[in-house]
Amino acid sequence: MAYEKLIETVDITITSGNAAGSVSITPRAGLVIGCAIYQNDAANSGVVKASFKTDSGEEIVPAVPIKDFRSREAGYREGLMPLYLETSGKTFFLNVSSDQNFTADFKATLVLVYEKNFTKDNC
Repeated sequence: MAYEKLIETVDITITSGNAAGSVSITPRAGLVIGCAIYQNDAANSGVVKASFKTDSGEEIVPAVPIKDFRSREAGYREGLMPLYLETSGKTFFLNVSSDQNFTADFKATLVLVYEKNFTKDNC
């Protein structure tokens, strides 16, 4: 029996000496209900921001301090940045930038969480 995948991840790395990076993701079709970004503690004295956009440039989440994407340590779903995003095979971009260069490699993982489809026969 195949199980429905409820989480999808994408990694991003910004190498030391740079201030910005972007990564694309084409998630499976489904309803994304929330996301979180988990990051290392790469040194940066500036303001680090992240945004999430469609391939046509439409902002899903505008550039906000990356800490707004953190898990809020509440219940799992309640701790996510809320989204209501029907992916439909579209491509999206996670953009991370700072007003200062990183002095160590910045590494982060974007976690997308899907709504469970209760119409399928899943355990």
